[in-house]
Amino acid sequence: MSEFKLYPQAVVWEITFACNMRCLHCGTAAGKQRPDELTTEEALSLADELCDLGAVNITLSGGEPLMRKDWSLLAQRITDRGARPYIITNGYSVTEETVDTFAKVGMRNVGVSFDGTKKTHNYIRQRDESYDRVLNAFRMMAAHPELNQFCAMSQISNINLDEMDEIRDILVDVGCPQWRIQMTTATGRMKEHGELVMSLDNYPRFIDKILELKEDKRIDIDVGENIGYFGCKGTALLDGHPYWGCFAGTRGIGIESNGDIKGCLSMPEEFVEGNVRDRSLTEIWNDPDAFAYNRKFTRDSAGGFCHDCKYLPMCRAGCATTAVSASGSRGDNPYCIYRIEHEQGIACRDNELITNLLSSVYEQIGEKLPVEQ
Repeated sequence: MSEFKLYPQAVVWEITFACNMRCLHCGTAAGKQRPDELTTEEALSLADELCDLGAVNITLSGGEPLMRKDWSLLAQRITDRGARPYIITNGYSVTEETVDTFAKVGMRNVGVSFDGTKKTHNYIRQRDESYDRVLNAFRMMAAHPELNQFCAMSQISNINLDEMDEIRDILVDVGCPQWRIQMTTATGRMKEHGELVMSLDNYPRFIDKILELKEDKRIDIDVGENIGYFGCKGTALLDGHPYWGCFAGTRGIGIESNGDIKGCLSMPEEFVEGNVRDRSLTEIWNDPDAFAYNRKFTRDSAGGFCHDCKYLPMCRAGCATTAVSASGSRGDNPYCIYRIEHEQGIACRDNELITNLLSSVYEQIGEKLPVEQ
């Protein structure tokens, strides 16, 4: 295996904390604009620095990013510098003019949050008009001749797990080409609604449903990074390809609207590595002690089932945010379908690709491949 290069390939940038909704599952509990958000000049300079560091995909997020008046200037700067701008919006304030601007600034993908049937979506979003407005946004984008790509983004929890077939049918009906399915975690506002967080009992059923939906070729299913991992169903979710773990701080970076830097925007505040007003992003990124939870992850970093798992050097206990929110530990992740299958006595033989990669990884780190648990 070649040496792994550290660079912020994928960026999720909370350009404002302001939001016109108060969604129950919001991982940051967004609402009011931070008093110290980056100015336009600071944000444009940061966009340049991200591109200089090698950023490829830069997603403008929030809060609700459309509530920041200069969002299109930031997107245009990203395009001009040769990176790919993306945006995630709740769709509430999307108009024909907004869609035209998406196309004009070279938006490579527009993600629009969509969480269920009308009653469920409006309940989660805490705004009665939300459902109708988001469907209108989908229809406008589907009809636009120059918009590159758009997708629906769903946070699946106990409350909308049984609506996934209906969600799929609604999205197909409005012409949505892609559906990104993510799993809620006990972060942000969801800490106040623990009963809604995907339960471990429901988790295998959730994965079964995704595998079923992937057979429907009317819409492309994009599986979120915090779902699956190895084992029978985890490997099937990725069409036989390996899961390479959380890339926070190694190939991914999260930026808060005041310039705080994390490996991933979803991670709790204790994972802030610094602020761009105190040190440049380049200095933070190149700090040898930064993002240690991933950059310096070893078997000793893991606990519980993960510690002795043969896949640990590849998956590194999966999604860091999910692990921390579920167990309080970066290295112990109960939301692993391989772990659940193992506990149920279900065993699968690795395909040739994963077998060869495992052998190569263990040779590289100088460990002996452990026997099955």
